[in-house]
Amino acid sequence: MRLIKTAIDFVDYDNNQDSILLGDWCLKDLKDILGSFDKYNKIPYHWDDREKYAGDYIYLTELYEANLSQLAGSLNTMHSTNYDLSYWRTVIGPWLRYFIDALFDRYECVKQAKKIGCITKSTIYSYDLDDVCPASFDEFWSEFTTDEWNEIILSECFQDLEIPYTQSTENLVFRNRAKRKDLTSFDILRAMFIGLANVYSKLLGRLQSGPVIVSAYVPLKKIINFHFRLKKLPYFFKLTLDFPPSKRNLSLREKLSNITFASEGFESVLARLIPLFIPKSYVEDFPKLRANALKTLPKNPTSIFTANAYQADEMFKVWAAENQFLGIPLLIGQHGGTFGMASVHQSEEHQLRTANNFVTWGWEIAGCDKIVRLPSMQLSGRASIKRNQNGSVLHVLSSFPRYFYQYYSMPAAGQYLVYIKNQIKFLSELDEDVLGKTRIRLDASSSNRSWDTAKALSIAGYNSRIDRSNDRLLSLLGSSRLCVCTNNATVFIETLALDFPTIIFWEPSHHEIRSDAVPFFDLLLEAGILFYTPEEAAKKVNTVAHNVDEWWFSPQVQSARIKFCERYAATSSDWEREWGEFLLGAKKIS
Repeated sequence: MRLIKTAIDFVDYDNNQDSILLGDWCLKDLKDILGSFDKYNKIPYHWDDREKYAGDYIYLTELYEANLSQLAGSLNTMHSTNYDLSYWRTVIGPWLRYFIDALFDRYECVKQAKKIGCITKSTIYSYDLDDVCPASFDEFWSEFTTDEWNEIILSECFQDLEIPYTQSTENLVFRNRAKRKDLTSFDILRAMFIGLANVYSKLLGRLQSGPVIVSAYVPLKKIINFHFRLKKLPYFFKLTLDFPPSKRNLSLREKLSNITFASEGFESVLARLIPLFIPKSYVEDFPKLRANALKTLPKNPTSIFTANAYQADEMFKVWAAENQFLGIPLLIGQHGGTFGMASVHQSEEHQLRTANNFVTWGWEIAGCDKIVRLPSMQLSGRASIKRNQNGSVLHVLSSFPRYFYQYYSMPAAGQYLVYIKNQIKFLSELDEDVLGKTRIRLDASSSNRSWDTAKALSIAGYNSRIDRSNDRLLSLLGSSRLCVCTNNATVFIETLALDFPTIIFWEPSHHEIRSDAVPFFDLLLEAGILFYTPEEAAKKVNTVAHNVDEWWFSPQVQSARIKFCERYAATSSDWEREWGEFLLGAKKIS
């Protein structure tokens, strides 16, 4: 039986049942992804067992820590430095954890295929690892959920697990790197604005002192006003590296080849591939990156705050790590949903381990003295939305890559197809007049890597209900009577904080909630805000859609909303003072 790895070699699928798919991600180009889904042979997905999903998280966390420790020593030797583990966690930690988790997922998929014992052939395409080593975290992030990247990683796993294969002479090409789109007028203006911001940042950055705020995850006007409240000129950190990536230096990378924990199995594959795939920013280009960051960014911060530069911004990470090594506190703030709620959350754990303080929107963890509870910068100070009582029912959807990409309590890989089916079931259960008022807002993020949700909805008969305006969420809420949220993410936190009528539903087996958050979600469940089946959610929408206020402003609903927001969506009219006192009071760490 032929094993099909990705959508790239799906063309070799044999309709005579002589082929089997490694995963649902192979089916991205089907005209009717849901209608014809069950006719294909597929390897069972290993993380459909969510107990395994939870258990593997613990194993991979321990493995990550062991690899991080060894890499820290090797990189210190390579670069003639003597930084501590915290330094390298800040700089390479995000890439290393994502890489370990993704590689493990792909390895387990191939291991599942081997277990069935009937794989007799497959195809491996030609590729050069020199071509696929990423320049930076950003380049890795843009590629590791593409079919091309996964063809290569799966091929490496095939060879280790001795899956029979035929070598193809066809070369894999990374389309993201090879394709250069024509610039639009907007692209040119945006590039000019970024260029001016870079000049401004470089000039002002050398003069910055006190707390330095980078990528705070709030609107530009709000952050400018906040800087003025702190009696500081606003600082726009939007710098780009001014040097091209180097070529891969194999002799330099051999210094990383002493990382090993087992002679066979996943850990040996990991030890072999880390030196091949670690971004050039941390190996060949690290001296230039470090020099660039120290030359350009503020020299005398008293504290550093960011909401989302901790992951992908290489210059920021090196600069922050250098200052943290000298005792300057790194403060990271929550930047969206799932934090404090999801049963497992790799990114939250990384931020907690990296930061000297982690600022939440109201939640805490017993015994964790790093956490500081403050009103959300993002949610505070927003004008109330004057909703339209005769407006739409806004049905907000989420999107995920076809391949597993991040370890948290969300649908992984093909489990998203269950999500799509649930959305279609919800729509099918709406009364005709309610459906006629419903608008579906698609999530367009990572559209080239995710499932074609719009096509699935169109085939199911809901094309006319899809909103294609590209309007912002808050604008759409202004013309709506009710918002239906379908994922444990930021949207329902925003709507609850705005006191906007909201109904939530999701598949509980894919959105596991941590134990200390359960009582707060039970409040939403008992108040008829949260549901765990699409049928129940649709029934509630049908019941309240014609008189939303009577339900939404009832004592039970408002009490549940307020208690939930106090824990997970704290706001304040005086948030600038509270944040200012916190940032100005951050002290150097001895």
